[in-house]
Amino acid sequence: MEPTNSLSRIASWVIREKATGRVFCEVFDEWIVKRLNTVTYEAVPILQYLQSLNRV
Repeated sequence: MEPTNSLSRIASWVIREKATGRVFCEVFDEWIVKRLNTVTYEAVPILQYLQSLNRV
């Protein structure tokens, strides 16, 4: 059995409104992400979202 790299798995997602970039909420359940209305919202992995804040 191989060790699991904790950074390689997604712990949570930030749900963001595409039009404004406004963050709606953070979710921890992939079931919600898979059923997201992708026309209006996008699910961003939490690590990616936090890294984007550091770039600003």
